[in-house]
Amino acid sequence: MDSNSNISRKDVKEVLVRAALKDEAFRESLLANPKFAVERALGTTLPDRLKVVLLQETDDLMYIVLPKDFPDQNANLSDAELETIAGGFLSAENNTFLGPDSSL
Repeated sequence: MDSNSNISRKDVKEVLVRAALKDEAFRESLLANPKFAVERALGTTLPDRLKVVLLQETDDLMYIVLPKDFPDQNANLSDAELETIAGGFLSAENNTFLGPDSSL
């Protein structure tokens, strides 16, 4: 990875997750030593102050990760977006969003 590249944490995370899903050896490396695996994948050394924690979901465990910052442009939903999600919830049975007009 070029040290001058302008890539977001979100982009890095998405690439790492995709790689872990495709490559079992990489996934095992992430589980064993996340920071080292990320450094190798990116071809760079991460700052000592930066900790890398890997959490793996299971059927009985779900993680919700909040970003460190919420950009202003994404902080406010439009009326149409609010209308889409108002009264909806996730179905635990099949992990799909059920809007206000959906039935179980």
